Amino acid sequence: MSSQPFTTNSAAVVTTTAHVRPMSGEQAALVARFASPTIARVRRNSVRLISLTALAMSMAACNTIPKADSRPVLAEPNIPIEQSYGAFDKETASNAAQPSIAGQRWQNFYSDERLKGLIALGLENNKDFESARLAIEKARAQYQITDINDLPTINGSGGYTRQAQNRTDKNPNSSYNVNLGLANYELDFWGKIASLKDQALQNFLATTAAKDSTQISLISNIAQSYANLSYSLAQLKLAEATVESRERSLFIATKRFEAGIDPRLPSLQASASLENAKLAVLRAQSSILTSRNALQYLIGAPIPNELIPTPAVSNITSQKIFNAGLPSELLRYRPDVLQAEYNLKAAGANIEVARASYFPSISLASSIGVSSGSLDDLFKSGAVGWSFGPSISVPIFDAGRLDAEYDVARIEREQTLANYEGSIQTAFREVSDVLATRATLGEQLEAQYRLQDNFEQTYQIADARFKAGISNYLDVLDAQRSLFSTQQGILDLELQKLVSQIELYQALGGGANLDVPTVIPVPQHTNLVQAVNFPAYSNKTKAANAIDAASSARVASVQEAQAIKQSQPSEITTFNPRAVVDVNNDGKTDAAVGVITEETTFKEAGVEQVPVTQINEP
Repeated sequence: MSSQPFTTNSAAVVTTTAHVRPMSGEQAALVARFASPTIARVRRNSVRLISLTALAMSMAACNTIPKADSRPVLAEPNIPIEQSYGAFDKETASNAAQPSIAGQRWQNFYSDERLKGLIALGLENNKDFESARLAIEKARAQYQITDINDLPTINGSGGYTRQAQNRTDKNPNSSYNVNLGLANYELDFWGKIASLKDQALQNFLATTAAKDSTQISLISNIAQSYANLSYSLAQLKLAEATVESRERSLFIATKRFEAGIDPRLPSLQASASLENAKLAVLRAQSSILTSRNALQYLIGAPIPNELIPTPAVSNITSQKIFNAGLPSELLRYRPDVLQAEYNLKAAGANIEVARASYFPSISLASSIGVSSGSLDDLFKSGAVGWSFGPSISVPIFDAGRLDAEYDVARIEREQTLANYEGSIQTAFREVSDVLATRATLGEQLEAQYRLQDNFEQTYQIADARFKAGISNYLDVLDAQRSLFSTQQGILDLELQKLVSQIELYQALGGGANLDVPTVIPVPQHTNLVQAVNFPAYSNKTKAANAIDAASSARVASVQEAQAIKQSQPSEITTFNPRAVVDVNNDGKTDAAVGVITEETTFKEAGVEQVPVTQINEP
């Protein structure tokens, strides 16, 4: 990752520390009641268990366990996150004094009642959005599966066996057995299960953010299709009016030709002009059909007639000034940025899972059962047997598998960090692109309206001169074509103006259900290791942990960013050749075989790090 500082002396800091989330008070009491005999047994045998653990740790010392790294991850998107956007038009602002329009509910941002009705239909019927909602339920169920790992698994079994010693044995034996056993229950001393649970929670939150992204995109597409349909209807209305006007012009030109006043050329020109207007009608009709199909697909149902837009809707929102806020607000409002952040936190939890794999796995197993050669004597007291004891699994030699898995987890976090930084850059670019589009739209519209006034007067003068026999019909046709083209351009620019409002609201992250709280799953079960500490797993603690897990990144000052950057280790990779190889036996060295060594060093505080170019001599 680049070590260059922010261009605006700021950075986004994402904390990837895993959190253990508690059970409810009622469940804690229930677990305490049933777990107390087991806890008592564990305490009675604590000396043995500690001795076994110490032995396991000494045996596991063959593997070098990576040190826990609790420092925050520094994200450097290298954008002016604390500066205003470049807003150049009169209707757009970018400052911290007014809230960003992304903070408005879509029901408040859009004022066109027909459009709001179509959006509501889309959110109810659109299949892509339904799939995104179902993905949340799937992620919630996956979290519950991970949470259940903190509970012991108890299995029951029963069997019947009849056997003989050999083929001539005339007295075969029968045996009956019924067993109730506790499968290997892992004691989470090293936080592996807790980290897996934290990873599942972050995956759930990333799925909810993906649903919000789908919702924002759906609302924006419906609004844009609504505007496209409205202005396609307006283009059809304009083209039909132009056809009527040119039919009258053709009628006059034909009559003047039949009366011998004009040659045939003006009537031919008028006929060609009429056909061009008819082509415009056909193109508008095709655009209407396309827009209707797109809108119908998005809402997932036929479009009600009462929700068809009027031609050339002038306003779809009551907003007069569109405040974009500051780029730093993208970290809070853009769900794709939040999704990338949750993925980054999940990758951080995965590192803790990989690190916990270095430690011994301590499990409990027990069973109680009855067995007898006779079914009648099966449940007598003398037939009862039981067993209980811990087991320890120690990674001693794995040929570097644990190291490789830890490296994979660490590299995956670097990848998700790059994705997080890229998502911030993408969001900033999308907002800037919309603002660039809006920069001159108002001036273009004013110029286009002035052109319309000019060509209307030009057409009236040319038509009067033609009827008076002063000029030819070509001047009239030129004025007609210019006027029609200008009127079409006005409709196109008015459509662009509406679409830019929709795109700005979308690019800023507007349209998600910010007022609807996310139902964040919290752990319902607690590992036996943590169950003894009930106060730490109160409802208040669970709520605080849930809020912390769902919180977005904060913006750090340049001093904080530099301090974090200074404390990060630097890795030096060296290659030590052990032998050179001549593959094709031509007397020349083709490759070198050796060992790659990675060394991690920490920078000294207060010492400026100057990059030095290294030249490797052959």
